[in-house]
Amino acid sequence: MRHALVRLTGLLIVLMLVLTGCNLIGVDPIMKLDEDFAKLAKRYSGVVANYDGGEVTQADVMASFSNMYSNYSQMYSMFGYSMPADVITTVESSVAEQAVQDIAIAAQMEARGLKLDDEKLAELQAEADEHFKDYYDSFYSNVTEKNNDVHDKQTEYNMAVNGFTKDALYAIEVAEANRELVKQAVRDEITEVSEEDLKAAYEAKLKEDEDKYSASNSSFESDMTSEDTIVIWMPEGYRTVKHILVIPEETVLNAYKDARTAYESAQTNLDTLNAELEELSHDHDEDEAAEKAPRTAEEIQADIDAAKADLETKKADMDKAAEDCLSNVKEKTDEIYAKLEAGDDFASLIEAYGEDPGMKNEPTKTRGYYVSSASANWDKNFTEGAMALEKVGDVTQTPVVGNSGVHIIRYESDVTPGAVSLDEIHDALYDQTLEKAKDDHYTSELNSWVEALNPQYHIEAFNFSEEE
Repeated sequence: MRHALVRLTGLLIVLMLVLTGCNLIGVDPIMKLDEDFAKLAKRYSGVVANYDGGEVTQADVMASFSNMYSNYSQMYSMFGYSMPADVITTVESSVAEQAVQDIAIAAQMEARGLKLDDEKLAELQAEADEHFKDYYDSFYSNVTEKNNDVHDKQTEYNMAVNGFTKDALYAIEVAEANRELVKQAVRDEITEVSEEDLKAAYEAKLKEDEDKYSASNSSFESDMTSEDTIVIWMPEGYRTVKHILVIPEETVLNAYKDARTAYESAQTNLDTLNAELEELSHDHDEDEAAEKAPRTAEEIQADIDAAKADLETKKADMDKAAEDCLSNVKEKTDEIYAKLEAGDDFASLIEAYGEDPGMKNEPTKTRGYYVSSASANWDKNFTEGAMALEKVGDVTQTPVVGNSGVHIIRYESDVTPGAVSLDEIHDALYDQTLEKAKDDHYTSELNSWVEALNPQYHIEAFNFSEEE
């Protein structure tokens, strides 16, 4: 019974919507709900954690449990799954452990003389009241009882099953604010990073980046589009490029994408047939070949000939669709090339004509895209167009058609492979290392406060059954 919740999903997980209409003959519905409230209090009285000086009951953590359960349940239901029992246990453990942490943090608030001021507390009360109203309205709409008094009380009961009382929601807001206040105070105790620690961080990240990017071009290219990621090792063969993307009309571009997909499928089919014929040719024993292959070489070759003809047709269709894309935006691309010829700055033309947000947002606005012949993240046509440029400053003389549209590409710079020196990324790495040191310090302190409470957890005490 304790994992019956696994069947429930939705924006608000109503754990026990069992009394939506109390129309039992001979039973006063208000009295029945009063009894249900008493049973609920007993059911949630189990101690899920105890520590030196106190205990945490299921009632204390039900609101947090319901919120976390709802989030997990939505995630699993998106993929058509029910939440596994072990995940429910993880949620139970998480809210019990968080409750003990909050108790330790509250003690630190007192020890450090930290206090939420009246204005902040009033703000938190208002937020809690707003959350309560939102929950109430949602739960109210799920009750079918027509008697107003019973409807109201049934709504309150269904909310209480989830732990959504005004006091509980306010306590959640206060606990979160306490965490932030104490966390900031503890993080502020770390004010600098030594050069020795910075060098150690550099060496560790250098090895991490080399291992990561040696194994994955895709990871490197993605990280170079992130403003928050520091990269200190560069793979071989990269250059940076910028481009002006001009997007044809939707129907024209979609026709090209469909034709290209058909061409690529035809190419895959031909490759598969060639591989089949190649495998057959390796079997010198005719009897063995006949046993392994259901088709003869002549039959496969006939399919190859047909596939080649189909590929030529699909190639012609794709080329025609690409020409249609170029024609559709020719007036604009001609204007861009004319301005380039007149000496206009490429960056200003990106701003004026470009339709790729990546070229207008950092860090790619400044850096450009990192491209190599082995690129995994970019459209193949874009990559080939970028790599065909011979020297820095070159611009594609003929626009490149890809699935995103029409590209005019400029070769921006060569990328020096290997380690980026500490001097080049000193400030950014210093800030990142300092942030990590602050976080590590807070985590260490928090763990020590919790450990000092000698907590014991009793997850088995969680009870979601209606049975006494």
